[in-house]
Amino acid sequence: MQHRVRRALGHGALAIALAVSVFFWVMADGDAGYAARVLMHQDSGITDVEWKRHTVVRPATMPRSWPEGGGCPIRESLPTGNAQSLIVVHDGRLVCEWHGNGGARDHQAAAFSVSKTVLSLLLARAVTHGQTGELDIPITHAIPELRARDERFTAVTMGHLLDMRSGIAFSEDISFPWVNRDYPSVYYAGDLAGTVVRRPRIEGPPGRFRYNDYAPNLIGLAVRRSTGTYLTQQPLQRLWNDLGAEHAAAWCVDDHGFPYHESGLVVTASDLARIGQLMLDDGRAAGRQVAPKAFLDRSLDAANLDPVTTFAGVSVGYRNGWWILPRGDGGRDLAAMGAHGQVMVVSPATRTVIVRMGDDDVNMTNIQIATTLQKLADRLA
Repeated sequence: MQHRVRRALGHGALAIALAVSVFFWVMADGDAGYAARVLMHQDSGITDVEWKRHTVVRPATMPRSWPEGGGCPIRESLPTGNAQSLIVVHDGRLVCEWHGNGGARDHQAAAFSVSKTVLSLLLARAVTHGQTGELDIPITHAIPELRARDERFTAVTMGHLLDMRSGIAFSEDISFPWVNRDYPSVYYAGDLAGTVVRRPRIEGPPGRFRYNDYAPNLIGLAVRRSTGTYLTQQPLQRLWNDLGAEHAAAWCVDDHGFPYHESGLVVTASDLARIGQLMLDDGRAAGRQVAPKAFLDRSLDAANLDPVTTFAGVSVGYRNGWWILPRGDGGRDLAAMGAHGQVMVVSPATRTVIVRMGDDDVNMTNIQIATTLQKLADRLA
């Protein structure tokens, strides 16, 4: 009798396990590998770079060290909680450098959504060099499958995607059943190009702000189709050479080598600061125009800096891959922000760039880290 009961229970458990597996397989559109990644890892983390595939970006052919300034008058105020690296550049000179919790000068950290800011610069360089079309070209020119699914995609341009105003729906919800949500469908995709052709849907006409991880990947796919290369490969290597980057970088890719354009950059804090410094030096590095004037003008256009959302009581704008932070004097600073505490603040008013990379600070959200870095920049003015 007991033997029959145990056998029945075993069969019941097997049936339940099979039913659960089939449920998640259906929710994941039949992609078992993707479903396994979501269920295993669930929320993202700074160690994901250890299991994700990636392409390598070499240091510049002629690397340049940061000129060093004097002492660091704000060292005791740096928000070091769970940080791995903090870099402060003032007037083009490295004035503060802190590493801890496993960080180091040459430590490459996952930048998460700071990747979107770098992608915007790479796209601007491609447009300026005539390698791809202007920002007002509809995305359906390169990805006609979207038009076949919904004619309304023809109103969406590359510029709309850069500014997160495409009208494409997106949810950052990662609640059960996980695998059918927008955020994990991008971050854990095994075939990301197929995902961003198949999954995005229109919720309204372009214009309203909606932060969206489909957007940068649609940009990346469009450029790949029009140029035959990924922005994160040869174009990123050329940018690294122009910047004089001292360290290697990487970009995470899916099972087919398609880059996670929304979050894939892996970089040192000191080399990331070079991107911010371009915004203070009219796009020039070592006497060369590295960031096109159109990229600078579009990022800093005062007519397009109105707030689009609010984080912890701070109203912020978004333009060209940059968050726009208000200043107490009525001006604006720029910020690039990624999950788990990756923050770069660029302050034109004080000619300061501050980069913080590492893991989540349990006492501060990203916007609180950003406003703290703003205040530290003001102290250097």
